[in-house]
Amino acid sequence: MTVEELIKALEKYPSDTRVVVQGYEDGFDDVSALHSLQVEEYPDPKWYYGNYDKSSEEGESAVLVFGRPRADI
Repeated sequence: MTVEELIKALEKYPSDTRVVVQGYEDGFDDVSALHSLQVEEYPDPKWYYGNYDKSSEEGESAVLVFGRPRADI
């Protein structure tokens, strides 16, 4: 999903609608941070991995949405 696609999807909801992400083990958390990074697709991802991995400068630009403050990216 791109930023444009996300904005269009979110525009369907009232502006005061809460945005959440899945919690670490269970439940849901508020969005607490966004982080820019470069990603690249795994050539043959396993079902238990994400489709993308952190990349060097030549990867695709992405925005990572956090539900809790993180320092290990």
